[in-house]
Amino acid sequence: MTRTRLSLYALAASIGTAAAPVGADPSIGVGFSLSFGGAQPQLGAGVRVFSNDEEDEFAAALGVDYVFTTQSLRPTIGAAYLMEDSYAGLDVGYNYTLGVFDVGGGVGLADTDDN
Repeated sequence: MTRTRLSLYALAASIGTAAAPVGADPSIGVGFSLSFGGAQPQLGAGVRVFSNDEEDEFAAALGVDYVFTTQSLRPTIGAAYLMEDSYAGLDVGYNYTLGVFDVGGGVGLADTDDN
C-alpha cells in the first residue's frame, strides 16, 4: 500500500470514531461567572450546554455569558463538575468589547440526572 492510501485509511478511521454517537445525554445550565483577563475581574450571567447530565461527574461545557461591566457577550468553552441540580466550572472565553481572551469560573443551576 502506498503512504497516501494509509493516510486516507487513518483519516477515515478517525472521522468514524469522532462521529460515533455519545452515550451520555446533554444538559443545560444557567448561572453566574467571574472572568479574569482584562484590567479588572468581569462579572457575568450566562447559559451552558454540558456534554453529560450525570451527577457527580465532569462534563465538557460550551456557553455564552453576558458580561455586566462591559455590556458584551463572552462565548466560552470549558469543563464543569455536575452536582445535584447544579454545576461548578472553569472556562476560557473571549470578551468582544475588550477584544481579549480570558479565563473564568462559574457556578449555577443545571438539569442533571440523579441516576
